[in-house]
Amino acid sequence: MVDKVIDIVRQAGRLMYNRDFDVQSKGTISNNVTTADLAVQEFLESRLTALVEDSYFLGEENFIIAKDKACQWVVDPIDGTANFIRDLASSVISVALIRDGKAVLGVIYNPYRDECIYAEEGKGAFLNGRPIRVSDRPLEKSVFCTALSLYNKDLAKPCLNILEKIYPVCDDFRRFGAAALELSYLASGRVELFFEIRLFPWDYAAGVIIVREAGGYIGTIDYDDIVYHRPIPIICANSKENYDYLRALVMKEIPSIPYRE
Repeated sequence: MVDKVIDIVRQAGRLMYNRDFDVQSKGTISNNVTTADLAVQEFLESRLTALVEDSYFLGEENFIIAKDKACQWVVDPIDGTANFIRDLASSVISVALIRDGKAVLGVIYNPYRDECIYAEEGKGAFLNGRPIRVSDRPLEKSVFCTALSLYNKDLAKPCLNILEKIYPVCDDFRRFGAAALELSYLASGRVELFFEIRLFPWDYAAGVIIVREAGGYIGTIDYDDIVYHRPIPIICANSKENYDYLRALVMKEIPSIPYRE
């Protein structure tokens, strides 16, 4: 199954090479969609749903939950649309298969570096066929990926507080502008810590299984495990020690999810 998904995602990645696209607003200054996003999503929907009988497709550009379906494809056609528009070469395609509320397959493809990072439940995580693992770096040598809630800047203050507290004790921080890309980097040992206050299922679904299969830790607040029906905070780290430390900082600033949708 994963080989077929990888082939489909790689084909979709070729659509991102076309720089002749239009940009449309999705209601806020920072939130845009391009005709390339729509083309990639349409391509993926037509091919992925054919792989699993009676499966449902949940893409960023059609956020409608089908609760009666056991299997659901959760897809971000271009994670990092702002990067894509600006030609920053830091955007990925993210595809996950959710079965009975659990991520069982994930593929994140970076066409600029031709890097496909993927995992299936119980089979480990891989980058272009090579096994990957999270790093073993301790907190003081860790790189922290985070963001400041771009689409709801009223939530920025607790994010800044968390960054202010962790920055003196870690190595450094990064902001790549694409959550799926950052989670794939954590799984492949390039960064060690990740937190965002508000992500949607298409942002993190593939990253959940990839990080776990690579030996990392990923979770949220207000739920015992990751859910895929609403936006949630995402906390992630390379080790249990680092995860517990980061989660404790997050919980002090954000004891419960401060939004409904």
